[in-house]
Amino acid sequence: MSELRTDTSAHAAPVVDDPRRPEIVYRWDLDKTYVQTDFSSVRGLLRAATEKAENKRVVPGMRALLTALSRRHRARIIVVSGSPTQMRARIEAMFRLHGVRCDKLVLKDFVGRVRKLRSVRAQVPYKLAAHLDTRLWLRERDADVDEICFGDDAEVDALIYCLYTDIVARRVDATRLRSLLSHVGAYDDEVRHILGSLAQLPRQDPVRRVFIHLDTRSPPSRYAAYQGRVTATFNALQIALSLQEDGLAGAVEVSAVAEALVSGFRVDAHGLAGSIEDAARRGICSVATAEYVAAEILPSTDVARAGFSASFADRVVRRLRQAPPPIAPTLPLAPLAYEDLFDAEHLFARTRKLARKAAERVPGLGDFLESEGR
Repeated sequence: MSELRTDTSAHAAPVVDDPRRPEIVYRWDLDKTYVQTDFSSVRGLLRAATEKAENKRVVPGMRALLTALSRRHRARIIVVSGSPTQMRARIEAMFRLHGVRCDKLVLKDFVGRVRKLRSVRAQVPYKLAAHLDTRLWLRERDADVDEICFGDDAEVDALIYCLYTDIVARRVDATRLRSLLSHVGAYDDEVRHILGSLAQLPRQDPVRRVFIHLDTRSPPSRYAAYQGRVTATFNALQIALSLQEDGLAGAVEVSAVAEALVSGFRVDAHGLAGSIEDAARRGICSVATAEYVAAEILPSTDVARAGFSASFADRVVRRLRQAPPPIAPTLPLAPLAYEDLFDAEHLFARTRKLARKAAERVPGLGDFLESEGR
């Protein structure tokens, strides 16, 4: 189904062994979540397959975030990617170069799937099986540790992560799961593998949060149908703010991300402030957390040289206090309408592709569509 291997590189970030189970597991996608990969053209695919580790472009701020998280002694990092197994050496080299400790890296075996054309492109059966298999791997070592999941809006990561936790929690039973897997085009052996792995796991509810990086600039409203179970973010700073809110990140992680955005991606003080205010407005973090980061953390870091001074922070805090975000209702967890969500995700992807092609032919249409999305 997929290739699982533990990264034991001597060059990974040093970690002191802790006899206690990890505090948390961070489960990451790779392309468009961590690495900026262009799948829309043959040239982009060839570049992703052949470029050296040092030339890979990382999503702004994500290297600083993942590096900081991987250095927390009581965390594990799992990466499940649709990239082919042939890229393992390059991906592992990239993580070593970035100082990221990857405890488990799962890549897609394209060679073993060539006779099953649907499975080459299908993400739901492959990733769902990989998530269950790595959950079994975790259980052998760490019992029922909680997880934070990271994906992007280019595919159906939100659906897969929500389905993963719903089936482990048995909110979706085996009969419903079998029907859903048939709906998404899974082969019989893939269904058997998924059901077999699930049967080995006890009932638990492992996923605390699902982050979706809006790499293709999807509107956050796209994820309203997920009933508050998905946190849509425009950048790594908003993820760091949410983790700060949950007690999983502190000044070190937040400042590292902010400094990386300023030094490596030319984000200025106004860009940082906009991200913080948007995060508070949409409930990604509380106003109190946003105020603390703006007033107490950022002015004492290198981003102060980019204009985020104490006086600038005061203005940000005043705006935050003038426009507190609405309190989002807490909804009881219930199975989502996964068949409808899957169909809607594919319709969204097809429509977006058609719109892009039309924008290439119609002068001004691209600017119009961009302005409509703001």
